Amino acid sequence: MMDKLQAIVSKLKNKEYTFKKDEIDPFCTDWRGKYHGQAKLVIFPQTLDNLISVVKKCNKYSIKIVPQGGNTSLVGGAVPIRDNYEVILSLKKFDKIMKFDPINSSIQLEAGCILENIQNFVQKKGFYFPLSMGSRGICQIGGNISTNAGGLNVIKYGNIRSNILGLEAVTGDGNLFSDLKEVKKNNTGYDLKHLLVGSEGTLGIITKVNFKLFPLPRDKRVIFVSFRNLKNLLIFFSKMRDFFNELISSFELINFNSLDLVIKSQKLSKLFKDTEYYALVELSSLTQDESWTSNIEDILYKISDLCNEIIISKSIQENKNLWDYREMIPIAERKIHSCIKHDISVPLSNMEKFISSTEKSIKSLDKSFAVINFGHLGDNNLHYNVYSKESSNNDKLIKMSKKISDIVFEHVEMLGGSFSAEHGIGQQRRKELLKFKDRDEVARMQKIKKIFDPNGILNPGKVF
Repeated sequence: MMDKLQAIVSKLKNKEYTFKKDEIDPFCTDWRGKYHGQAKLVIFPQTLDNLISVVKKCNKYSIKIVPQGGNTSLVGGAVPIRDNYEVILSLKKFDKIMKFDPINSSIQLEAGCILENIQNFVQKKGFYFPLSMGSRGICQIGGNISTNAGGLNVIKYGNIRSNILGLEAVTGDGNLFSDLKEVKKNNTGYDLKHLLVGSEGTLGIITKVNFKLFPLPRDKRVIFVSFRNLKNLLIFFSKMRDFFNELISSFELINFNSLDLVIKSQKLSKLFKDTEYYALVELSSLTQDESWTSNIEDILYKISDLCNEIIISKSIQENKNLWDYREMIPIAERKIHSCIKHDISVPLSNMEKFISSTEKSIKSLDKSFAVINFGHLGDNNLHYNVYSKESSNNDKLIKMSKKISDIVFEHVEMLGGSFSAEHGIGQQRRKELLKFKDRDEVARMQKIKKIFDPNGILNPGKVF
């Protein structure tokens, strides 16, 4: 085995790989610390030629490859699963901004670029890169593409697939797939690049991408609102959409348990009297208008009977301060001893029914079980996580985790939703894929996998 691994790196520079266990170990555990694998080799290719050479040799020797970006997958999608027999291929040295085109409103990036660095670069140029999420300071754009990342601004800008103009990747047989056009219209047969988007590294290793850019918002306002119940919140969302339409860039739902957890664990100030639900809304405008705040206040006054309390930001710093209450939820969750997590989507018309019926079923298992429910209401996406308010019941929670997840997913399926909204399948949701996905569709996916990766060396044990 070691002879083959040595042959794979024979033409690489010493700084492009490591066999040292202490350097390899951080690449073998996922962000949540749930999945642990082992590897004897991590490769950090610096050039496309070297990356292709590695893939071809791995294909020749039937050595499995785990492509890895920032390793922020929440479903174990970027770490090895077979002890010592998988090579981790890190894209962290593919971190160049290749081309910025203000005329075409586009940018070409290598796959290892950190999302936050892209945002900052583009903003300095007077443009806006709308993809955003809590892991933006760590996650890499190649990983974002591989999972078709959604994030906080999907309601206005769409998920990452909507913003890709062109793509380059290395397939499992070491061939280069290159479709790096910068045009917005290109009807020349099947659009194969979109098969790679959301494929979780199972079809190809993404190396470059062309993105479209957007005008930089000149003004933003964050509105934080509390509600007596979910019904009022959903009506509020509908009214806000009618009044503000394309000015809404984010609309986040937060239940009481989520906000309470953040306030207590992060020692943040309490903003509202306790209520069942909250919404955090961001409005963005391409113009700066001194009357905008008063216009927002006038509109909110018209629908204020739906709300308990309303906070409107008045500065960039206040925008950030209010967003902290939403973005700190995943960090606060990590302090809970046990939490059964779900990333789901449900049609808005069925949202209230899903939440009430599912929580009732979960509480019937044990009265101490509670739900942390937050997410991107604007695109139907909920992070629906179950924990116990009594630490003595953590063992019972873990024992019942499958039953809890079955309840959640069966309710999602019954109400026309998806068991994986934005996190993907990875290792964690393979059984659900086979259970809820149409068998013919899974079979077609496996045939596509065979075309792009004939020997099955790319990201084994993920998706399938």
